[in-house]
Amino acid sequence: MIAEAIDTALTVAIALAGWLIFLATVAAILTLTAIATGAYGVRAMWRRTVGPSWKRGQIRARIYVGRRRRCSSKRTRPLWSHSQPLDYEEAA
Repeated sequence: MIAEAIDTALTVAIALAGWLIFLATVAAILTLTAIATGAYGVRAMWRRTVGPSWKRGQIRARIYVGRRRRCSSKRTRPLWSHSQPLDYEEAA
């Protein structure tokens, strides 16, 4: 009878330890997820409050100006259009 009581106590202790480990793992995952989400939110809010990216530093200002300059000089016609005639006499 004492052996059965010891066996039952060990079984219950092992089951409790397993549940404790499981719950600690779930809690750690949830905590790390909350930290990561909070850090992302803080970063997003910081970026919104500071202003546009080109106001944050000289390097970013150069990147911003370079992108703006490149965007304004984009081609409006396809690359092959220089070899095509502008009038369609040949097609008729």
